[in-house]
Amino acid sequence: GYNNVVAASMAAEDVGGSQACLDAIVAGHKDIGTQLETSEGRTALESTFNVCKAGALEDEKNREQFAGDGVVYLPVQSNDPSCTTPYCDIASICVLMTNETIGTPTQRLAQLADIQHMGKCTEPDYDGMIRFWSSPKNPDRTWLYQTCTEWGFYQTCETGTQCPYTQGLHVIEVDLDICSQAFGFSPAQVTYQIEHALAIYGGSNIQGSRIMFPNGQIDPWQANGVLSSPNADEPT
Repeated sequence: GYNNVVAASMAAEDVGGSQACLDAIVAGHKDIGTQLETSEGRTALESTFNVCKAGALEDEKNREQFAGDGVVYLPVQSNDPSCTTPYCDIASICVLMTNETIGTPTQRLAQLADIQHMGKCTEPDYDGMIRFWSSPKNPDRTWLYQTCTEWGFYQTCETGTQCPYTQGLHVIEVDLDICSQAFGFSPAQVTYQIEHALAIYGGSNIQGSRIMFPNGQIDPWQANGVLSSPNADEPT
């Protein structure tokens, strides 16, 4: 899925990634997952990553918000080698993540997180996230609504995948819960509506002519792209 491509892209040398960079990201998030299993470890992580509220990681849902999609932002989808802000692309992030003088992979992630948060504390808050997506005044939720009613483009990080983050926290049940709490759609309704959209548009086997399917090598959305030509009139 999406995060499998994120992993491959962080190791892609033609955009400044490397296997060593990916290995450090994975190792750091694996260590974070281990620390999240104990109260002592959670307390240590709150200190290391400057979590705003003491005890926040005692809530299992907040742990998902903290590390389920990574403790840092990896700008793979929007990677721009010409960007100028600190650690704004794959190459610059990999310079930091392979710098062993900073410390362990977890310590490197913590330094990158601090830079990305501009020194401010981080606030993993699942209930706050639900309130954000539930607000009718939030224009950003239109895309989320569309995932619940048509596409189901969920960026999960399941155990046993190539996802570089802490695996097993962001599972599909998280996204289905958001659809339920923000819009009132049950998991069965979401599943039905996705299957309905696939039936209408054809999914990966869409039939037609004069259709071209471009897919970026680094872009994680290639995981949902049409990668094999459905017929001779539809090149990829």
